[in-house]
Amino acid sequence: MSTLILGGGVTGLAAAWHLQQRGQAVEVWEAGSSVGGWMKTLPWEGGHFETGPQGVLWQKGTAVDRLFSAIDLPFKSPGTGARWVGKGGRLIPVPASPPSLMFSSLMTLGAKLRMMAEPFIPVRGAEPEEGLSAFIERRLGRGVATELLPAMVAGVLAAPADILSVDAIPKLRQWEATGSLVNGIRKSGVSHMVVPEGGMGALPIQLAARLADVRTGLRAEALEAMPDGRWRVRGGGEVREADRVVLALPAFEAALLLGSAAPQSAAALGAIPYTSVDLWHSRHAALPQLKDSFGFLIHPPEGRGYLGSLVPSWMDPQSAPDGLMQLRSFIGGAFGKPADLETWEGVQARLQHWIPTLAAPLAVRHERAERAIPRPELGHRARVQAALAGLPAGLDWLSNARFGPGVRDILEGLESWA
Repeated sequence: MSTLILGGGVTGLAAAWHLQQRGQAVEVWEAGSSVGGWMKTLPWEGGHFETGPQGVLWQKGTAVDRLFSAIDLPFKSPGTGARWVGKGGRLIPVPASPPSLMFSSLMTLGAKLRMMAEPFIPVRGAEPEEGLSAFIERRLGRGVATELLPAMVAGVLAAPADILSVDAIPKLRQWEATGSLVNGIRKSGVSHMVVPEGGMGALPIQLAARLADVRTGLRAEALEAMPDGRWRVRGGGEVREADRVVLALPAFEAALLLGSAAPQSAAALGAIPYTSVDLWHSRHAALPQLKDSFGFLIHPPEGRGYLGSLVPSWMDPQSAPDGLMQLRSFIGGAFGKPADLETWEGVQARLQHWIPTLAAPLAVRHERAERAIPRPELGHRARVQAALAGLPAGLDWLSNARFGPGVRDILEGLESWA
């Protein structure tokens, strides 16, 4: 069987790798000048910065571990690292383990006691689809849902937790299916944040190097069914025929190609919203308090469009020259971007509100991630199901909007799909 995969991000490349491992002939078209999509590690004055994910959750014996081993991709883990939530005008430490939350000032005593009852809460069926905040409130209590969840979700999905589906974080339903979240986490074991040598961009580059046929600078423009059940794709002056076409594209791009070939799927995919964020990368004199730090997220009511900041130089020391600390600040998303955050001066003022000892930056750069993050609002499950059900034989759609937002979600989903 011949397969043409449209999209050379990590989803399309990993899908191609799995199919090639099974002896199939696979060709990949990527519209950009290089592979990776949003997952790129770009050079920056003696170091580098990430345009997409900062790392991936790894655990021995999982899909991530199997893929990294198979493609000989070395990686390192920075460790657990301190992390905070900005709330009440100050940074409050977030414990590394769930039991330690009992001693945190992030929540009231009543909220902590309710959280301890989670193992005794009955398991609810997967249907009907549940909202993310409703799921957390049902299992862990209103305190966790209102005091802890909003900052965590804003930092990952750049959207308010109360508009999202529980499918936005697929692990939650998987854990609950074991009897409780506590039981699910215990059974699945501890995952570690890791970064490939050379940055996250090394993952798509290494995958592409293992594939027989990857074309860049080639955007699919038309898709049509052939009388013999095969598919024809046109783009960039080229025509390709294949037994199967896999659209490893954002939902809105896939919808455009599927318009006439699969109208039900096109409508469902076109209805999936996406979120844009602004990323500010900055380098500063190192601060002892952030030396071994993952970073901090801001409770949305106080953030007012400022979602938080990571410390890439802790996760990946090669990202910044020796002696400097690199920050990555997230702005906007579904929360909107107020006027004071349009410029670096405004972002710096927000940073210094939470870290008063932070020195002025030695270097700054700004990136705009346009429609980079799928927003799985309530009803997302039905949209995905309608999209997949409407695809004719020989067509498929793969995306983080289907499998989940994290690199781990994508790689686990693709392994099952393949």
